[in-house]
Amino acid sequence: MAEKSQIAIYISLGSLAVSSLSFFFAVRQSKINKKNEQLRAYDKVYHDASDLLLFHYKNATEKPFSSIDKDLERAVNEYANAHWLEQTYGFNIHTPDSLKTDDEKREFNQKVRDTYYAFEREKQNSSFEEFINYQSPVFHLDNEEFSGRFNRLLNHVTENLSLFSPVIIEHWERMRFLTPEKVKNEYLSLKRVNENACEAIEEPVEDPYLRMLLGIRYEHRQLNMPLSKKWSELWFNISFARYRFSRIFKKFSKRDNLDGDHL
Repeated sequence: MAEKSQIAIYISLGSLAVSSLSFFFAVRQSKINKKNEQLRAYDKVYHDASDLLLFHYKNATEKPFSSIDKDLERAVNEYANAHWLEQTYGFNIHTPDSLKTDDEKREFNQKVRDTYYAFEREKQNSSFEEFINYQSPVFHLDNEEFSGRFNRLLNHVTENLSLFSPVIIEHWERMRFLTPEKVKNEYLSLKRVNENACEAIEEPVEDPYLRMLLGIRYEHRQLNMPLSKKWSELWFNISFARYRFSRIFKKFSKRDNLDGDHL
């Protein structure tokens, strides 16, 4: 009788173990499926988000040089498309037929270089402007291509909202209260105020449109980060925290020693 009871107990324990393992694997598989579904949701908007954030910069930096002097325009654009070795050591760029002497050709080539570098500086300066972040979608929604891609991204987020993080959901909700025109006017108002101010006024602009794109790009990278890189970042953060604490401890120890010497 006792042996039968022991066998029954063993069978019960075995069944419990099997049930526990089944439950554990079911929960684990559910988490894996949820993460894979989340990854697919982010994958569908990541490239659009990244491209839209670079939209203004790419348009500004890839703009070709234009001039009334078509010979200069052609030569500058050829120089811009040349490899840096060719730019450094020279190559056969377009030269007007009207230039006959070597001095004239040399002066023209120098003019091409000077014009090219001046144009590059102008493009870089136009890509970034103080108090206005041209990464924000609110400045480009009148562009048909940009607007189409942004609306496609927004529709995907709306249809799969439960798969995105609370941060993305918060920005999505804030977009319902702030129109693009209102956000754009805040940027422009801040710029106008600072143009007439004695000191720069650092006033953050609430821009959920921009923050949602930045959040999607950042979270997609975090979700796809290899485990080795996650461990390396964790170790770096721990090491940095230890370094900061040791500096603070040494600072207070040094202060206590100085106070003791004065006493």
